[in-house]
This record gives sequence, C-alpha cells and structure tokens, in this order.
Amino acid sequence: MLKESIDQALNLQIKIEAESSQIYLAMASWAETKGLGGTAQFLYKHSDEERMHMLKLVQYVNERGGKAIVPALSAPDTEYHSLTKLFQTLLDHEVMVSAEINNLVEICLDEKDYTTHNFLQWYVAEQIEEEA
Repeated sequence: MLKESIDQALNLQIKIEAESSQIYLAMASWAETKGLGGTAQFLYKHSDEERMHMLKLVQYVNERGGKAIVPALSAPDTEYHSLTKLFQTLLDHEVMVSAEINNLVEICLDEKDYTTHNFLQWYVAEQIEEEA
C-alpha cells in the first residue's frame, strides 16, 4: 500500500507527464503548420512517449493500492517565435521534469519506500536521455 505522501507525489508526476504530452503535441502541430515535417514527426513521437510515461505511473499507482487521478490540463502554448525558441522551451521543460523526478525520489527515500524508489530509477535514467 502506498503512503499518502507517495500517492500524492506520484499523482503530481502523472499530471506533469500528461502536461508534457500535451505540450509536445502542441509543438508538433505548430511545427507541422510551419512546414517543418521532420520536426513535427519528432515531436509527435515525443508526445506519445510522454503519454506512455504517464500511463506507466497510472498503472503503478493503482497496482500498489493507490488511486491514480487523471488530471485536468491547461491548454499549452500554441505559438513559438522560432524553432530555436521551441527547442529551448522543450529543454527548459525537461530540466523541470528532471527536478520533479528527483524530488519524487527524495520523497521515496524520506518515506523509506524503496519499492517506489526502485520503480522511479527508470524515470531517472530516462530524463538523462530526454535532456540530451
């Protein structure tokens, strides 16, 4: 059974991953409308990956006796001044996600939830790839 603090922290991460998927979907749409087909395809794929990250968390929370909450999301930005600005926004977002994953790992260690800590190591490794 997940402790309430872990359940809440994981649900926050579910929201962050869902928002990431939406942000990258909006970026992909913007790129596609600007004739940047390769960039759009990269971002569509990235959006799908973020959704899979969210689903992995949802299933983990539910399997461990918690209650995953599907969050309401704010509309993401839909306009970017340049491709450089878009990718800087993407990098800044991934740096924020990495910080949130690290906070979640710290909560697990504080709560001595080593099972969730172990589960999160995949996300820690994934964020290295995401930022690169």
